[in-house]
Amino acid sequence: MIGLFKRVFNAAAVLLLNVVVMIAAAEWGAKAVLKMARDARPAYMPTYTDAEYSKLYDTDDAAKYREISAEGWRMGDTIYSPFVEYRMTPYQGRHFTITEQGFRPNDLAPQDLARPGRKVFVFGGSTTMGSGVANSETIPAAVERALQAAGLTDVQVFNFGVVSYFSTQERIALERLLTAGIKPDVAVFIDGLNDFYYCTIPDQSSWNERLVQLTSARSRQPLMLEIANRSNVVQLARHLGGDKSVMVREWGSFCQSDADVAGVVQRLDTNRRILDGMAERLGFELIFVQQPVPTYHYDNAKRVVPVTDEMLGYHANARRGYPMMAAMRDMGSLWTRNLLWLAELEPASANAYVDMVHYSPAFNDIIGRAIADEIVKRGIKERQKP
Repeated sequence: MIGLFKRVFNAAAVLLLNVVVMIAAAEWGAKAVLKMARDARPAYMPTYTDAEYSKLYDTDDAAKYREISAEGWRMGDTIYSPFVEYRMTPYQGRHFTITEQGFRPNDLAPQDLARPGRKVFVFGGSTTMGSGVANSETIPAAVERALQAAGLTDVQVFNFGVVSYFSTQERIALERLLTAGIKPDVAVFIDGLNDFYYCTIPDQSSWNERLVQLTSARSRQPLMLEIANRSNVVQLARHLGGDKSVMVREWGSFCQSDADVAGVVQRLDTNRRILDGMAERLGFELIFVQQPVPTYHYDNAKRVVPVTDEMLGYHANARRGYPMMAAMRDMGSLWTRNLLWLAELEPASANAYVDMVHYSPAFNDIIGRAIADEIVKRGIKERQKP
């Protein structure tokens, strides 16, 4: 009897060990497959020929921008961060870098938030961060170059753009810096495109679906379901079954009515009013930039690579939102204090967009110089002198 028990016990132990090894191997394999899928997921930039790269970037160095495109998926790589829900993942690449402090350097000179001196913080989404361009070709980099050329050689311009951020997240991101004792001399908010992309009130970020799943698992589901929710095998199965939330973190929505559009306008307008009150109380300058978008004023027939409305997706919402904001501005019902309206701005001859919505290096430079001119015009240079 004892011998039988030992044989059964040994067989059960071997079976359990085999099951554990198989589960571990499956988890490891699923993790490896998910990593390959994430690493190979499409970049924000489509794949172009060298001739198309040359036209899009007005350059003879198509290889450089092919490298940037290959590195481009890193621009959408984000990690959890309190209150704003996510931030850019620190990364050091050849053309794309995110520091541990959460900003993208301009590659013009070393930057340090703790260094004494005047600082400009620039907030926005992926157009501000600079999707499809090098560190030195972003809007904030162009602002810094223009300010230095104007004599403000001690000013540091920090690029706090984050993929898919809109005005609510940007406001909270500044609040977190302020409560940590990090205050700019000037805060610039470049908005319009992403606010209309997320035509959802109350606000939802691109991480909303992921956080809902995670908190539901922890607060209401049994232990085994929570374990399954964390399983790489389950994640892979969901991905293969068509669940986009495993790979994609961008969840926009179409504006269904004029009331939806008006709600987004109110959100952006209210965030600007709140920020204005903060700046007045805490003592820093503000510039709100109404950014150019390809669905307002711009003639898309100028594009060197055609783009259809279907390719614009939720970004097409701005086609309805921008005229509403322009009309409200003309009627005096839109917040215009500290507002730099660049909605009609575009290059005179250079190409404007390198993909559906992201600016070319030349257009980034034009926008950056317009912002720098506004900073200088307001006399910030004189007011900020020691």
